[in-house]
Amino acid sequence: MAIADSTTLSTTQDTPPLPVWELVCIVAGLMALNALAIDIMLPALSDMQAYFQLSNENAQQRVVVVYVVGLGLSQLFYGPLTDRFGRKPVLGWALLVYIIAALACLIAPSFELLLLARFIQGASAGATRVVATTIIRDFYSGRRMAEIMSVVMLIFAAAPILAPSIGLGVLSLFGNWHSVFLALAIYAFIVAVWSMVRLPETLKPENRTALRPDTIFKSYKSVFTNRISIGYMLASAFIFANLFSYIAASEQIYSDVFGIGASFPFWFAGVAGCMAISNLTNSKLVRSVGMRRLSHTALLVMLIANILHALLSISGHETFVSFYILMVISFLAMGFVGANFNATAMEPLGRIAGTGSALYGFTTTFGSGVIGGWIASFYDGTTGPLFVGNALALGAAFSIICLTERGRLFSSSQSV
Repeated sequence: MAIADSTTLSTTQDTPPLPVWELVCIVAGLMALNALAIDIMLPALSDMQAYFQLSNENAQQRVVVVYVVGLGLSQLFYGPLTDRFGRKPVLGWALLVYIIAALACLIAPSFELLLLARFIQGASAGATRVVATTIIRDFYSGRRMAEIMSVVMLIFAAAPILAPSIGLGVLSLFGNWHSVFLALAIYAFIVAVWSMVRLPETLKPENRTALRPDTIFKSYKSVFTNRISIGYMLASAFIFANLFSYIAASEQIYSDVFGIGASFPFWFAGVAGCMAISNLTNSKLVRSVGMRRLSHTALLVMLIANILHALLSISGHETFVSFYILMVISFLAMGFVGANFNATAMEPLGRIAGTGSALYGFTTTFGSGVIGGWIASFYDGTTGPLFVGNALALGAAFSIICLTERGRLFSSSQSV
């Protein structure tokens, strides 16, 4: 591929130039911290429910939801911090807190304290999301950024594909859910060392912004008043609510609805793998086809697939085959949305990339997590509520994009 070569990136700092392939791997590794923190414990949720004697079966979903809430909220603070102090210092401290929080989850004596530690873990992980996107934007923009992000997402996609199987393997090896958090702490330590040693500081001294309320307000105002940026951010929140609702309820769906809980990691990996395939395809097509044309088409496909899914479920005609085929279609389409919507939203925000990345991360994690968690909370032993909610969320996303683009969908230009 185009980026997998010896091209190097020079920075204004004294650190050695960084090969592009290594930059991509580090950024993907940072982003994978979040996917692993969510997906690796899906096989362990039922064990946690039994361990803490939770009477409400849906309460186990909170282990995922509180992490996502912490992840989303914290990014609003990390944006200004990275624009003031640089990318690496903020990342280093956040990764240290992440490791400590993972160990706190391991020894939590009650479900409430586990949820508190998970919230802190998510809040610390917000820095990885902000820094990862910001560093890519520091070097690239437009279709080139979308191409790079697609490759990042391709590598990152290995996390949700492998995480449930890793979680199941850890459970089988050590026999308890506590060991899952030890695995997270070890992985975070490895990524932290690699990042601190090899990652260059990409914020030039002349681009640092003052950490004052008026400066922060001005930066966020610039994002909020940019029609393209805020429109694509809000639409992304509704789109990725589909992902979070599926993740939160997936273990219950495969086990309770279809009775195939034992092979859950395999089926979950298959759906996640579809996103990897479409991200790879997107990286090859985006320069010639354009971000908007690819992502708008994919959004429409997702909307139609989820409407069909809702109708099949409500009418009582859903089978595992129809469920899985429509999930595959939805996640294939989602892979053409993420990197392209991200790059489109960040395109006008070069000088405030940290703040822009923070707000994008907030909307696509906190916003998506709240909406997706709310949708998943209606799980009633069938998939009907899930896909009715997903179809409505995608309808909202499509409407927002129509308003943002003033009805001119599927367009293409030299840069987008």
